[in-house]
Amino acid sequence: MSTKALKIANILIGLGIGLLLLGIVVSYSTFRPYLETLWQTKDIPTAPPFDRAMMVADATVIALLPFDEAPVPTEISPTVTVSRSASLAPVQRQATPVMLESIPTLTPTLAAPLQPTAIAQPLGTAPTRIRISAIRLDAPVVPIDWEVIETTAGAQGIWKVPDWRAAGWHNTSALLGVPGNTVLNGHNTTYGEVFRDLYKLQEGAEIVLEGEGSSTYTYTVESLYILKEANQPLEVRLENARYILPTMDERLTLVTCHPYGSIQNRLIVIARPALASLPAEGE
Repeated sequence: MSTKALKIANILIGLGIGLLLLGIVVSYSTFRPYLETLWQTKDIPTAPPFDRAMMVADATVIALLPFDEAPVPTEISPTVTVSRSASLAPVQRQATPVMLESIPTLTPTLAAPLQPTAIAQPLGTAPTRIRISAIRLDAPVVPIDWEVIETTAGAQGIWKVPDWRAAGWHNTSALLGVPGNTVLNGHNTTYGEVFRDLYKLQEGAEIVLEGEGSSTYTYTVESLYILKEANQPLEVRLENARYILPTMDERLTLVTCHPYGSIQNRLIVIARPALASLPAEGE
């Protein structure tokens, strides 16, 4: 090869390397969340089996954990219709358990008419906004329900996820301020990526939920877990779904896909009411 040709080859190689470096710099912001989540996933433990002692006695799985992208229904003929009044009927909203035998029966008499005595029930409110300062998150919360998807494995209930930058409150989960499991889900890659940075939360981080009437409820992150979900047997997915079932204690559960750009796993964040925290008005 002549000296001239060698110089031209070196120039072309230099240009190629320069363009490659420029491409890496320009696309770094795109690939950064993929790299960060993959790097930090090793520090998030796999979820242990859910403590069934904390579950409400008659709690059953009505729908599986949500997808970051809705699964494509498999066409099955004839179409199977699953009624919510059947075995997949959603559980009712949770409230503080009240022992029926402890409630006195008031029987009015003609001689001395009595007004029925109202029994105090715990008040709760649906969440309307979530704020997590540690990850600069401030987003609305909207109620969501679940839908039945026909798959090759049969009809499966799947929780919907808001298709914009909002967290979804599972409308059969607990209201704020009462015992039970308040469950919120959100996308981590699409539709605004509301829960994109959940994996960055550390134990002790504060989560503030706003309810109706501008009341606020503060929770403290207790744990983060990874659940293997995609391509898992139905038995595994049903076990995973126990994390969003009603519980006897008061807790907040956040659910999203993980890592970034993948539906391989689910990330679960469990938080408890902050100690000595009372709902504050007008904050």
